[in-house]
Amino acid sequence: MRARIAALTVVSAGLTLAMAGPSWAAPTPPAVSAAGPPASATATATASAAPGAGCPALVNRPCAWQERNGSGVLGSALVTAEHPGQLTLVRVDVKVQRAWGSPWETVASSTRLQYGTVRVSTPQVDALGPVVVCATGGPALRPALQSTICTTPH
Repeated sequence: MRARIAALTVVSAGLTLAMAGPSWAAPTPPAVSAAGPPASATATATASAAPGAGCPALVNRPCAWQERNGSGVLGSALVTAEHPGQLTLVRVDVKVQRAWGSPWETVASSTRLQYGTVRVSTPQVDALGPVVVCATGGPALRPALQSTICTTPH
């Protein structure tokens, strides 16, 4: 089993770099504060709120949010692992809708695989129109326990 995990980590590390986009490394915002009142699973952060401040600390369930500033939008996600030795996977996508009623189109994506709790952000993108950030994550070796969550369009 140990050899299988090592091979998965190596392969996934290559995928992480390949999927991080033009920057080749997804920026990671400051640490998330898990304290505070419970919030909905689709909570989003704005420029006036601390990044990820509305994220509930749910074990093996992703939390997604978007951060906007004058030059674009950044999608971020967090999955809190059950224990530090758990191999955890998180993928975050920024999706835009170019015209009302048109399909959602992914414009930025990042994936991270590591032991313990995982936080990942997409490269910043210019986005006109509504934006949704979706995150998929959970235990890497137990896909049945992974789930997907999306923010409301902003």
